[in-house]
Amino acid sequence: MSAVRRVAQRLPARRPRAAVLVYHRVGIGSIDPWQLTVDPEIFAGQMETLARDWSPMSLEELVEGFQMRRLPERAVAVTFDDGYADNLEVAAPILVEHAIPVTLFVATDLIDAGGRPWWDELASLLLEPARLPLTLTLSSGNGHHWRIPSVSDEERRSASSLNPWDAQPGTRLRAFYEVWLTLRALDAARREAAINEIADWSHAPRLSERVLLTWEQLREFAALPGFELGAHTRTHPVLPSCSEEGARAEIAGGADRLRAETGVEVEQFAYPFGAWSPSVARLVAKLGFTAAYTTDARGISWRSSPHALPRVPAERHAPGEFARLLVDLACR
Repeated sequence: MSAVRRVAQRLPARRPRAAVLVYHRVGIGSIDPWQLTVDPEIFAGQMETLARDWSPMSLEELVEGFQMRRLPERAVAVTFDDGYADNLEVAAPILVEHAIPVTLFVATDLIDAGGRPWWDELASLLLEPARLPLTLTLSSGNGHHWRIPSVSDEERRSASSLNPWDAQPGTRLRAFYEVWLTLRALDAARREAAINEIADWSHAPRLSERVLLTWEQLREFAALPGFELGAHTRTHPVLPSCSEEGARAEIAGGADRLRAETGVEVEQFAYPFGAWSPSVARLVAKLGFTAAYTTDARGISWRSSPHALPRVPAERHAPGEFARLLVDLACR
């Protein structure tokens, strides 16, 4: 019986108390292997659900409540990563209409570049054409090479519901995923060289249209009621793969640039790709951030680490499924 009592005493600390949702884009996308784009009507339905049935909070309020162990029932916060232009043009009016606060985590070098992030450009180059040269070899990727098959009709039909890591060997989507893993491990300069190689190999021009916010637009975003900015590094690397010096430069450098360009306080951080480690979390804490976020699809409990708080990807869920998702997180 004493063991049962000890377990019972721990349960309230483990019960989820809040959920943090993560989005990337709101719009109509064509090539979207990671399913990071949510239809505007679906997003509007989700926000209506939050406003009606839940307790939307800013991350600042959520972290303060977490620290004081005082959070309202059904506490939830909305976040966006990377800084796509549709966050201001499409998502912001919906959020303002429903009085829902939001935090946008910004990778500053991506804002400077302005064009499509490398993962979007890679998807366009490798997944859009029906046929490509049979073999891809990257000198800037340590000589890695891949067989690039044609895209079958069955693969096109299943593309919208299949995760790249679940794709069968010998499919175009699987080849894309393997190339993506290789490029993700490179530093920014070598990755840029690899994208140039792939564009030359595919005989496709690199597209230069701007899809990310400008600094002026970020200032406009931050001036909206309940809207906040957070740090997301400079170049969006896999931080556990960086040296301590490199990780520090990415984390602190991105935050400093964001403060300088927008004039806002930057106290929260999101790990690129959701990738973190205990040593990286300690560095983030040492640099003065009050909280940091992963993409672990769980609710926040009193036992959660403030510098490894989970977030739940929400793009794939229609409003009915979205409501069930939140209920399943038990944040009530």
